Amino acid sequence: MVEENQGEQKRQAHGAPSTEVKQDDNKSMKTLVILATDCVGRGNDELGRGIVISFVKTMKEMKDELWRLVLLNGGVKLAAEGSEALAPLQELARDGLGILVCGKCLETFGLVEKRRVGAAANMLDIVTAMQVAEKVISFG
Repeated sequence: MVEENQGEQKRQAHGAPSTEVKQDDNKSMKTLVILATDCVGRGNDELGRGIVISFVKTMKEMKDELWRLVLLNGGVKLAAEGSEALAPLQELARDGLGILVCGKCLETFGLVEKRRVGAAANMLDIVTAMQVAEKVISFG
């Protein structure tokens, strides 16, 4: 622990950003997840879609740390009618997760009318959420 603190002091002395995470014991960290695809990896699209669905279903394990989910590019397909990820996303939303769905991406894929979960968002909404988040995880 002493070595970690010394390393942190050296980073701060050299102007590097702090890696220390400060949080109240009574308050969870605000974690934002960016999901920018409906298919992860290359080689087998069916497998890639299965990985994304599994990821969405497992996100609930992040519990109170999970604060926002941002769906971008192909990830917006997950919030649309007929998506296998729709039910788990709706459950996460009912449990209080804020879901931002890129409006321009919805337009590009012709899914504006088929969005069934989350709020259509613009880039300012997304960037603001990233600024407020204490931790950002990008998947895709």
